[in-house]
Amino acid sequence: MLMQTPFESPTAYNPAWRDRLFSAEAVRRTGVVRQKKGAIHREVGLSLLRAEIEARGFQLFDVGTDYLIVCHSQPIKRLA
Repeated sequence: MLMQTPFESPTAYNPAWRDRLFSAEAVRRTGVVRQKKGAIHREVGLSLLRAEIEARGFQLFDVGTDYLIVCHSQPIKRLA
């Protein structure tokens, strides 16, 4: 039997929540949006989030208990 963790598969499709996420001020000014992983998986699912990120040319990072969405496609360099 294949075991899945809650963070491996989408659990919901919630267009209103997704629209609020991508209409945030940080998105409009090419900033950074941080969301808890649990909220993403509960509201839209990781697969849908990844598709939305790719369609917009944004970047997605897994940072501890959060997902970090960088709202531009320019290179990112870690300094420390």
